[in-house]
Amino acid sequence: MKRKFSKRNVLMTSLSAALVASALTPSVISAKSVKEPKLTVKKVTAVNTKTVVVEFNKAVDKKSAVKVNNYSFAKNSGITVTKVTLSGNKALLTIKGVEKRTASFTAALTVSKVKDNKGKVMATTKVNVSFKIAAKAVTLTKVQTLDMNKNGKLDAVTVQFSELVSGVDKADFNVEGYTVTNASSKGLVTTLTLEEQATSDLTAKPAVTFVGEVKDGSGNVVKSIKSTQTTAGFIAVNLGGTSLAFNTEQEFIVNAKLPETFTRPAGSELKFKVLITKDGAPVKNLTFGYLAGYALESKTNSQGIAYVPEVDQVSDLSLTLLKMAEGYPVPFKMKLPSVGNYEIKVELVDHKANDAAVEGASYKYALK
Repeated sequence: MKRKFSKRNVLMTSLSAALVASALTPSVISAKSVKEPKLTVKKVTAVNTKTVVVEFNKAVDKKSAVKVNNYSFAKNSGITVTKVTLSGNKALLTIKGVEKRTASFTAALTVSKVKDNKGKVMATTKVNVSFKIAAKAVTLTKVQTLDMNKNGKLDAVTVQFSELVSGVDKADFNVEGYTVTNASSKGLVTTLTLEEQATSDLTAKPAVTFVGEVKDGSGNVVKSIKSTQTTAGFIAVNLGGTSLAFNTEQEFIVNAKLPETFTRPAGSELKFKVLITKDGAPVKNLTFGYLAGYALESKTNSQGIAYVPEVDQVSDLSLTLLKMAEGYPVPFKMKLPSVGNYEIKVELVDHKANDAAVEGASYKYALK
């Protein structure tokens, strides 16, 4: 007997067959329909004062990812990137400048020109990086005696703080066996003037105790400062008009600046004149290094004078650098021969005009 199918049954049968076929047929998705994510900075972390990690969201092109110039901190932060290494999708930045900070802060980091592993350049990204600086205890790193008037009696003690402090007063210190009559500060160094004893006491090493309060560089009140052993004999240096404490071997910078309108005088011979005296007398035959790596040297004559450069004169390129808005820093390194009161003065002169000082030149001195 022949069965008859209604139109409805035929339709349902067709739909069922179509569904079964659909279920058995694997779906194919075009590769073009999957959009690969763009290269971005996923996270930036300051590991410590010397290392920052930049993590990307995917694999990067190694050549572009390790370029130092592709990572830059804001100029006002004082931070520079010196080296970049790659570990997977993380760039490890070696930095400098943070070690000078005494309080936690945030600095803007710009990442640019880094490519993904297919050569596509990422969009320039700016990220704020937080640096946590652990508070350091203020200490006295040096305590040394001084005979300012050279009469064989102690009349001052100089103390050097581990960081800049403010509000220093004579009442902040107790010098064993002596009366403190005054206190004056220059940079990290405070000189305590003492009432002289009746007899010679140059070998004395009085203990110096901090008994008052000052403020550190972050404005925090400091009431306890660890001292150090007092040593006899002190190298005091008046560096360009600013009294500073020096080690026997010391590095310092003279930032020299010329007016933008300065032009080399016709027939002149421009040199830096370095005058070094000790207790008012010239320091003779003292050899010192200067400029990058202290590769160049000069030597003082019988008048305590040395010229930089010794043979030639200051080049046109150097004069251009000296006319920059911020001037140009000239580094020096020298070993002072013995204890005493030194004075070091650096100025640009015209050697052919009896060492006449160059008008308009200005100088700033700083320990390196």
